[in-house]
Amino acid sequence: MTEGEDPISWIELGVIARPHGVTGEVRVHVFNPESTLLRELSEIFLLGEADEEPALVEIVSTRQGSKALLMRLAGVSSLEDAESLRGYALGVPREALPDLEEGEYYHADLIGLEAFDGSGSIGRVVEVIDYPSAECLKIQRPGGFLEVPMLPRWLDRVDIDGGKIHLKDLDDIPLQKRR
Repeated sequence: MTEGEDPISWIELGVIARPHGVTGEVRVHVFNPESTLLRELSEIFLLGEADEEPALVEIVSTRQGSKALLMRLAGVSSLEDAESLRGYALGVPREALPDLEEGEYYHADLIGLEAFDGSGSIGRVVEVIDYPSAECLKIQRPGGFLEVPMLPRWLDRVDIDGGKIHLKDLDDIPLQKRR
């Protein structure tokens, strides 16, 4: 990377959960099951530890299994090869994602936003958690964190350009202690 060049912002689409069978196929936990993007790509980046360079790999095939997406990657032809990829995230550069309509945003865009309740800052969004009942913003606060459902009752508005997320009615959201 040259001086002044922005670092690549990666968007993780899923994670390799485990091998599937003995011929190198892998089970992939897809972060957004409604998205078809991972099924449509012909190549993907394997994202490992922070000190590892992302590796571009060809997607040979994808198919829907009973509980997960099953994927075959070029160069992965055995159970051992597939096992060595367990825990690797599958991602694309942020620029590769489709443009959004006005008012839409990707979850990755919410990380780092400053959260406000009324006019005062209450913390920063550190994670978006996808529970079966609702997606929640994990907001870091002194002494713990809040998990605020992304539902109209609590979410007022999102201002990606301004770096802010505006919340309301947080009286019934408990401060959780660090774990």
